Amino acid sequence: MAEAAEAKEQSAGEFAVFVTLKILGVLISLYFFLFGLDLMGGSFSALGSKGAGNLFTFSDNPIAGLMVGILATVLVQSSSTSTSIVVSMAHAGDRIELERAFSGATVHDMFNMLSVLTLLPLEIIIAALSGEGGLLFFISKGLTNAIIGGGGESDLRFPSPTKEIVSPFTKLFLSKDKNTIKALSFGAPEALSCGTDCTKYCVSSDMSKAWKKVAKEAYETLIACNGTVSCDSGSCYTNAGEYFENSIETGRTIKGGFLKDAGDVAGGIIGLILSLVVLCGALIVMVKLLHSLVMGQAKKVIMKGTKMNDYLAILVGLGITIIVQSSSVTTSALTPLVGIGVLPVYKMLPMTLGANIGTTFTSMFAALAVMKAGSLQIAFCHLLFNLIGILIWFPVPVMRKVVIRAACTLGFYASYWRLVPLIYILVMFVTVPGVCLLISLLYSASVAGGVVVTILAVAAVAGLVYWWVRLGGCYKVVSQEERDARKAEIEEEMGETGVAEPKEEPQAESTV
Repeated sequence: MAEAAEAKEQSAGEFAVFVTLKILGVLISLYFFLFGLDLMGGSFSALGSKGAGNLFTFSDNPIAGLMVGILATVLVQSSSTSTSIVVSMAHAGDRIELERAFSGATVHDMFNMLSVLTLLPLEIIIAALSGEGGLLFFISKGLTNAIIGGGGESDLRFPSPTKEIVSPFTKLFLSKDKNTIKALSFGAPEALSCGTDCTKYCVSSDMSKAWKKVAKEAYETLIACNGTVSCDSGSCYTNAGEYFENSIETGRTIKGGFLKDAGDVAGGIIGLILSLVVLCGALIVMVKLLHSLVMGQAKKVIMKGTKMNDYLAILVGLGITIIVQSSSVTTSALTPLVGIGVLPVYKMLPMTLGANIGTTFTSMFAALAVMKAGSLQIAFCHLLFNLIGILIWFPVPVMRKVVIRAACTLGFYASYWRLVPLIYILVMFVTVPGVCLLISLLYSASVAGGVVVTILAVAAVAGLVYWWVRLGGCYKVVSQEERDARKAEIEEEMGETGVAEPKEEPQAESTV
């Protein structure tokens, strides 16, 4: 009896040690995962800061602005895109896990896209009728006017704790020059004629401050316009274009780390490859450890814990994001849990929505600290877009089901075709916005040409939809037999875990 008790005690002790080591391993892999995200952001900034800055000069209408926003975010860093890349690589070995993980990773995208499709036409119509702006514009302007009442600027900052922990290690590899990136984001100053052999450049106060931080000595060489030539706002210089070319455009966005000597392009590419390797490696380790930690009864207990009220889940996502000040950290940390079946996709949605609201708080705090009307109104627009989108797509179960089903459909096809995540990223974040931006710019050159190309583009999309839905194109991609097999797998899985799917969770047979 004593030997049995001793063996049992020893077994319990070994179990505690193993569990502790696994939890430590999860924390270490999570740290490297966050490091990989930080390094990826710096690498994208090095590669895309100049292009992203130039893109904003084309955003002279709502459609162009939307497409420029998507392309610029991809160039600098898109959290949803990077998450999808990592998920597709780390879970590609297990078809079911890939389906769950990619569904969870794209819930955020589906909500944003559906909200844009709902709100953008409304914004355009109201702006056309009012001649000034849309619904978000007027609400945000009203809130800004109610709050703004004077107050000076400040340099108040709200550092992210995750950034503070990870940044020192990231800076060993790559350190971004935020001043150069900010200066580039304003783009080149416009050359304006002020008479015969006279050219002036009107430079805003914000642009001047950014320029001065990049090259203070060169900034002192700027030549002010003479007394008879001035600008309606900002400062007037005669050689600002030359200054931008020599001091800003040639500026290095990588200012430190061992990748500095490689230059912005080579350093950015090396950093991006390294970040993907680290992200995938850390996520694979984390998924394996989480698998072993939540198997059996532990998994059932955790899954029961995920049955919290949906609105409480929004608050949890909001709280986590405010603490870490990064929605990408929140969604990226939750995605592996979706992949291994601990966190259902339908519960990922409210937590993602909470993260969406939480990420607006950083910009809101910064705008309130500076108390500039433009900054505060933009922050309110970001917040209002998410709040109104949530009111449209979340409270009513039928509307919520549309978002979840769209994400689950992507996950379903990704589980059978492993290139779907990559194709999705290239199509939705590069091809579609690029084509739409080109069509938008075409209208500026020729309205007739823009109309013709728009009709052709709409006809092409309509033809694809008709082939997919009416002519059974979807069944050529994934057959009915495979769909029935997946439905049986879902039913078997639900039977093993003892957890029933909610009514709003889409099933395989409803996937188009």
